[in-house]
Amino acid sequence: MRLTVTVDPHLAAYAEQLVEAGKAASVSAVFNDALAERVERDKRIRRRWREAAERADPGRVARMLAHVEAQTAALPGS
Repeated sequence: MRLTVTVDPHLAAYAEQLVEAGKAASVSAVFNDALAERVERDKRIRRRWREAAERADPGRVARMLAHVEAQTAALPGS
């Protein structure tokens, strides 16, 4: 798929340096790799949140939410 994007000049220069140094096949490959790493990072973060939520004490979570809701209700304009 072809996609046209605007890239900050310093990022484009870095990508070009990687290609010139033989560390990447192309500028497109640099950006593809970076985005793929971002996808994997986001997946790890979501997995960790799910795992933490599964270990959470429902009673404690309910007390914390009630406290936050009480504070929100006390805000001006609420």
